[in-house]
Amino acid sequence: MLYLGIDLGTTYSLVAHMNDHGQPTLFPDYHNANEFRTPSVVHIGDEGCFVGSALEEMLEDEPELSQARFFKLAMGEPEGVYRDHRQRHWWPQSLSALVLKKILNDVEAFAHDEVAGALITVPANFNDAQRKATREAAQLAGLNRVKLLDEPVAAATFYGYNRKGAEQTLFVYDLGGGTFDATVLQVGDDGLYALATEGSNQHGGMRVDQFIMDFILDEYHRQHGVRPSDETTLMTLRRFAHDTKLTLVKPGKTKVAKTLVLAGKTLDFVLTRDLFHQMIDTFVDETLAVCTRCLKAAGLEWSFIDTILLTGGSSLLPLVPEKISRASGRPKDQLVCRQPHQAVAYGAAILAAQQFTGGGGAKKLQSICAYDLGIRVRGADGQPAVKVLVNKNTPVPAAESTTFYTNRADQARLIIEAVQQRETDQGQEESSLGFFAFTIDNPRAKYPVEIKLAYDLEGCVVITACDPETGRQMQQEMDKDSQAMDRELLEQQSWINGLVINQ
Repeated sequence: MLYLGIDLGTTYSLVAHMNDHGQPTLFPDYHNANEFRTPSVVHIGDEGCFVGSALEEMLEDEPELSQARFFKLAMGEPEGVYRDHRQRHWWPQSLSALVLKKILNDVEAFAHDEVAGALITVPANFNDAQRKATREAAQLAGLNRVKLLDEPVAAATFYGYNRKGAEQTLFVYDLGGGTFDATVLQVGDDGLYALATEGSNQHGGMRVDQFIMDFILDEYHRQHGVRPSDETTLMTLRRFAHDTKLTLVKPGKTKVAKTLVLAGKTLDFVLTRDLFHQMIDTFVDETLAVCTRCLKAAGLEWSFIDTILLTGGSSLLPLVPEKISRASGRPKDQLVCRQPHQAVAYGAAILAAQQFTGGGGAKKLQSICAYDLGIRVRGADGQPAVKVLVNKNTPVPAAESTTFYTNRADQARLIIEAVQQRETDQGQEESSLGFFAFTIDNPRAKYPVEIKLAYDLEGCVVITACDPETGRQMQQEMDKDSQAMDRELLEQQSWINGLVINQ
């Protein structure tokens, strides 16, 4: 049996397993055994579905092809983010399912065992809707036995794999293609315990690419008096910006110079590393502000941290270790950056082998929730407020209950709105989980209904109601919106089943 660790990323996705020697190992691309990362990009057209490197190669010659990228950032939004050649609107979890099917094809080509389970990583700051959409993506891809894991926990697991020694406090700085997480963990021989986490979906490598794009577009406008806006030119420009970033993070590379042809006009482009650092200076400072909030939530300062681990491809930006070094008071050579592209997938593979089988020297793994969880109520001032039941950074699983009472003798159901919230540098961020209706069989005035809000082991929310007088759980009604979403998911499933992925 094969148990997979999958890093389902914004820009790249990877899949790993534990080999016969007990080491985490990546599966290569079906057509290129030297390529271990699948670009998270999809095109659906008359010639079928293209995913990953095969599509990137096509875009070199046909940049006008429609393409879906960065759809991980739209997970949890029940709406189409890509329209194919038949004018069908694809949900982000359906596009993610196509990426998963592609990498499962890679696994099938190189493995001789059947896939029996997969552990898929998610950003620690993913909310309930985003986590459940990730589960839906796995289901749409045909993965039946799936667990979710926070990306910083996976990276920390890889760092501590086969490592013996005294207990230590670990800080994970995880800057990926589209998201950023800062997490404090306690690591020891008996297991791994998350203490606090903060994050942002506004910080990642794609935003750095956008800085370079804006620089080029501003220079183009200065020279030619117009700003290209057609989708083909912008997609070409984004790929060039991404390549420019990768060049400037290489040791010894101090500038990129090239003549670009955009919208039929030429532009002599020069970007030095110093100017690049000026572009991203505030961006990196903003990630450090998230780190400060995380340390504060854990009740710690940098001096209490034993090891600072940098992971995620964007942590390779030279300005990142420079600023972390200054903020933490640690020399740069003491910061740990161990295979930042692969660390999450490797850690997921290690934990998949342990959690699905219960073997492999399984240790205790304690995750935490990234959001307050509560119910919308009327405050003392008569205005809507959130009554928090489970506080952010509480170890999961976690559950808390509160009792509501009916207002009328004929009230046959109770409706509540569940909410997740957290504090950010921009103020309070709030996400409604929707309205939940529970049927009351024998209504009467002041009928008590106990509502329980819970986080499961994977950070997903579970909402139940029961009659505290009898202990009987009340039936939850399906609303019209939920029924409509189920029908649309079934339709998306039929579209996926009708596609052949060209790799």
